[in-house]
Amino acid sequence: MESLFGSLPEMLDFQRVFLQTLEQRTTSSPDYHALETPEKLKKLLFSLGGSFLYYADHFKLYSGFCANHIKVQKVLKRAKTDWAFKEFLEARNPTKQHSSTLESYLIKPVQRVLKYPLLLRELVSLTDPESDEHSHLTEALKAMEKVASHINEMQKIYEDYGTVFDQLVAEQSGPEKEVTEISMGEFIIHSSALWQNPLPSLGRMRKDPELTLFVFKSALILVYRESKLKKRMTSSRPGDLDPFKFRWLIPVSSLQVRPGNSAGVCNVIFLSLFLSESRSKTDMVFKYHLNTSHQKQIKCNDINKNSILPPNNVVPQKQLSKQRCMFVV
Repeated sequence: MESLFGSLPEMLDFQRVFLQTLEQRTTSSPDYHALETPEKLKKLLFSLGGSFLYYADHFKLYSGFCANHIKVQKVLKRAKTDWAFKEFLEARNPTKQHSSTLESYLIKPVQRVLKYPLLLRELVSLTDPESDEHSHLTEALKAMEKVASHINEMQKIYEDYGTVFDQLVAEQSGPEKEVTEISMGEFIIHSSALWQNPLPSLGRMRKDPELTLFVFKSALILVYRESKLKKRMTSSRPGDLDPFKFRWLIPVSSLQVRPGNSAGVCNVIFLSLFLSESRSKTDMVFKYHLNTSHQKQIKCNDINKNSILPPNNVVPQKQLSKQRCMFVV
């Protein structure tokens, strides 16, 4: 159920609040349904722009749901092989109307949130460029376009890396998985990093490889993806066609974050892990720079700094040096 609906309950709660705000704006205008001229609509349009402007960031709740929609389609396809589930869906759509299918309902939030910029753009085009309501609606449009851009970015990340995320979760060892699912609804931030001392298994390189770091509420994921051009030039075996040469999932329970103090370097954060295989408390340190905006987005509350447990899904310790350093580009 979590795979299908994700953050839908939170989205529904927000939509109720947003709808109530819009209704309050309209009812505050006397004879709302009788308004016919732009002059009489000015106050209402100004209020409408203010509502979207105020709640713009809340619409980012949709990003995880929209990004996971690709996964939802796969989950539904698998679920329909279950006779009981298929019968359950058919009982709720006896006339077999496409508009009443579960797939149709689940696509509605994706379609709706991306239509808001279109609505605002139309309203902007119909208002006087010199008016206050035009300016207010324009700012609201910019804010909602940023939301749409953010949603598209989340969808692109899942399209490119979603399979890797799912594989890393499945590959965790042990009777119980520390991370049961990687959801884009729990995505916090991503960045690039230069790996200064990569694993020997990656081969000789002219320059430090660039990793991509994905921070989720439940885990940190590191991925090295080889360039497409290099793959076309060097691949000779079927196994070489996999562009992801390094992938690693670190549960937040296995992660400690502490401020860096490198001389002459500002905004450094050290991520320290303790690997229990040797019981020698060997640190694996990932060191990278974060700019100010990134620091604001990473909350120490999201990291369990008191519980340092061994990560299940790791590269064998014999392949690791005592310290591995990365610098964010």
